[in-house]
Amino acid sequence: MTIKNFSKIKLNFKIKTFKLKDEFKISRVSKKIVKVIDISLKDGVNSATAECVPYQRYDEKLDDILKYLRMNKDKLEKIIIDNRLKTIPFLSLQNTLSTSILSLKQKKRKVNFFTSNKIKKKIVTSITIPIFDLKKTKKILKKFTKTKIIKIKLNQKEVIDKLILIKEICPKSKIIIDANESWSKPFLQTNIKKLEQFNILFIEQPFPQGKDHYLKNIKSKINFCADESFHIKNKNLIKNIQHYNYVNLKLDKFGTHENILKYIAMAKKLKKKIMLGCMVSSSLSIYPALRYFNNCNYYDLDGAYFLKKDRLRGITYRDGLAKINFKFY
Repeated sequence: MTIKNFSKIKLNFKIKTFKLKDEFKISRVSKKIVKVIDISLKDGVNSATAECVPYQRYDEKLDDILKYLRMNKDKLEKIIIDNRLKTIPFLSLQNTLSTSILSLKQKKRKVNFFTSNKIKKKIVTSITIPIFDLKKTKKILKKFTKTKIIKIKLNQKEVIDKLILIKEICPKSKIIIDANESWSKPFLQTNIKKLEQFNILFIEQPFPQGKDHYLKNIKSKINFCADESFHIKNKNLIKNIQHYNYVNLKLDKFGTHENILKYIAMAKKLKKKIMLGCMVSSSLSIYPALRYFNNCNYYDLDGAYFLKKDRLRGITYRDGLAKINFKFY
């Protein structure tokens, strides 16, 4: 991807904070707000803004990226024009700039983003339930009775009890369990037969990255999905994901558009199904992911669902459907 024929590029950035409706807790972290960096590019005629969502699990911190942006603003403008995004040390920043460049090119060619990518107005997406106690989990599930795919964050506490609640309250829903690397091999071996009693689509990243080979000895009809192990910086990626049936494609894990396409092709060559995922973010992070809509089998695009207030004309959610606003992007 290049930005040739643009007369100049001007880069600007600012922090934006979003409050969440409720605490978002997974096995390793809990948050009540989400801080992002809005990064804008202007070529003299058109402008494009994208959202940078650094994630500490992948050794990226918002303060480090802000410092890098402040110290290298002029240098970055040249890096962008010279098509050297891969020299940037932060994958989330690579992706944000790559997204803005694609948007500028489309605006210059007057290409409609949604039409060109054949995006549907409504997309079936999983909706996530963070880690809560049983009482609160039960209360939330009552809102999800028409949701086709429920994704639930689970450490090793109350796993079966929460699955029973889903089965009772949302009997038609398929279930994605996201363990976020928190399960042990003995725990899964002990509970695998119990887990088979539920309508589980797959279990996402049960073991820590690097311990993926534990799946080799798990004999089950249940499928598994690689998330933390499906990352461009994982030097043993192909080896680590061999025992998974699915991979979770999040743009921030792969940086540039070219790299994303490369790893989509790799996953397909390895006969892995792809779930298109996201972080907790605003709609400004989710709309660019739709460029890869037709490459994926399932969608976990509920990042903006958790915000008290999303961006203007953002995605709206109802009954497990993400309604896309074609005037947003």
